Amino acid sequence: MNTIRVDESKTRSFLLVIGIFTLTIALYQNFVLDLPYFYALFSLGMFLILLALYHSIATETLFENWRFRDIVLFSLLLLLACVIIDRLGMRLGYWEYPHYDRTDEVRKYALEWAIALLYHMLSLLLGMQLFLRLKMGELSAFFLAMVVVVTPVGLITEALNLNVYSWRVLQMPFTDFQIGGYFLVFQTIGYWLMALIPYAIYLLIDLWVRKRYFTENQMEKAGA
Repeated sequence: MNTIRVDESKTRSFLLVIGIFTLTIALYQNFVLDLPYFYALFSLGMFLILLALYHSIATETLFENWRFRDIVLFSLLLLLACVIIDRLGMRLGYWEYPHYDRTDEVRKYALEWAIALLYHMLSLLLGMQLFLRLKMGELSAFFLAMVVVVTPVGLITEALNLNVYSWRVLQMPFTDFQIGGYFLVFQTIGYWLMALIPYAIYLLIDLWVRKRYFTENQMEKAGA
């Protein structure tokens, strides 16, 4: 029986090219057209670029041994978390969307929340892989990735947003201290949570997938 072999190098290159192309369009929307909706394509472009970069250095691929239903479950849980966080944040008066209405919600939650959280998660995972390669311990790699990679990615994201206001931060818990229009809590704890929440959901489902994979392998060996 013939099997289809996927050239991983070509796949990564393809993702990188599409990601850069998508990101370029998003930046054009932001800087030239002043479109607040740039963040949809920006999130998608960042996701594809960081996914390609992560798979170029990681020893394990994301979603390894996952079945279609596992990916669906992950997607549903991530979307649910996005809706809950966003609704809660708006109700508490932490942020608003000055240019959005109900017709924008599908795009907002699918791309500007779910995919956006995934690219923040990938920035965390990419940073961890880089520091692990420098012989750091896993805990040290995690915290360094949060500070050195996730935080700057959050700053870039917010800098672009402040140009067109896809969202507007109004206040934050603990303190409303700002530096040049950047809320300190949002730029640190806020973006750290954007990386942590999808990662926690991913780890939960991946643990279940690994247990299932181990059980099925044991059963196959017993039946052999």
